[in-house]
Amino acid sequence: MRLSDLLARPVRDSSGRPAGQVADVRLVQDGPLLRQVHHAFRVAGLIVVTRHTGRLFGYERGPAIKGPWLVRTVLRVLHRNTRYVPWEHVERIDDAGILLRVPLDELTPVHDLYRESGP
Repeated sequence: MRLSDLLARPVRDSSGRPAGQVADVRLVQDGPLLRQVHHAFRVAGLIVVTRHTGRLFGYERGPAIKGPWLVRTVLRVLHRNTRYVPWEHVERIDDAGILLRVPLDELTPVHDLYRESGP
């Protein structure tokens, strides 16, 4: 399967309720060593949006992304329901889309992944 096969694919939670569609894929480079040069990538999780208003510009991902305050704020509001689905939560992928093992309410908002931990 290619990554492009995952993008825009509908996602349903464990009860079959629509969760949105795949807007992005999170990768980690910890696979086997390829040609003694670098490690292979693997899918760590999916970024799921409930409505695809334009594109994800990265502003919804965390405080490290700098840019105009107004743009950051508007895009963060538009994508407030963007969720992260760890690959372990994917039950199956079929012609109808992606079925998850967990309910929608248990998915982490993307911006929470990047919150700075404080005391």
